[in-house]
Amino acid sequence: MTTLEKLMQVLSDGNWHSTKELVQEVGHRFPATIYRAKQKGDRIEKHRVDRNQFEYRLLVAGKI
Repeated sequence: MTTLEKLMQVLSDGNWHSTKELVQEVGHRFPATIYRAKQKGDRIEKHRVDRNQFEYRLLVAGKI
């Protein structure tokens, strides 16, 4: 399974996922994978939880 497939599998539920979770599930270079997903048209949102913590989610129709 590619890193892009792993990322999409984790984010496909439309819920927020922490940086820590994405590092564990996708790998420490997950931001590069998010960049590739965005280039292919996927809409991934990022928000700050704390000073140095972020969460990510895939915008899925019906979950926005």
